[in-house]
Amino acid sequence: MTAQQQQLTSAQQKILYPKPLNATGKFNAKVDDIPLDVQTKTLTHDFDRAFYGITGRHADNSVTVKEFYIQLPDNIEVDKIFRLEDSELTKIRVWYTVKSPTDHYAVECINGILTVRELNHKDLKIVCAVIGDTNTDPHGNTHNLNIELNLQLNTRLARGWEHGYRSARQPS
Repeated sequence: MTAQQQQLTSAQQKILYPKPLNATGKFNAKVDDIPLDVQTKTLTHDFDRAFYGITGRHADNSVTVKEFYIQLPDNIEVDKIFRLEDSELTKIRVWYTVKSPTDHYAVECINGILTVRELNHKDLKIVCAVIGDTNTDPHGNTHNLNIELNLQLNTRLARGWEHGYRSARQPS
């Protein structure tokens, strides 16, 4: 069995992948001009791959979950407009996922803009906005996404998480 075919155990995954932590703040999202109430918000900083991951989850009811995922390089410039069409060059990714008992798909936001207004590495605070259109879902539809967020970790958690994570993941 090759290394690519081998499945990782949950213990190996915990070591290899950074843990997303709950964030507080605003995460406003609209899909096709319909506002969604994002109930769960998480932030992740992957030092090895040098990016931040932002996830927002919305549950319509007990069975349908809609999720937004934004990936930003951790050295992204603040107050600059990034075109999502150029994401291959910038490592910026925006995904919209729908999970229900009868339907499961993910589409990438491929046209539009992303602006980072604030990025505080110390307290892990991110303020950004995304406006764009996705590629086609399995039903032949594209979706318009409009996301504004102002998220941060609890200051105590952010400091302990970053220092603990760095010491465990990076050599001194």
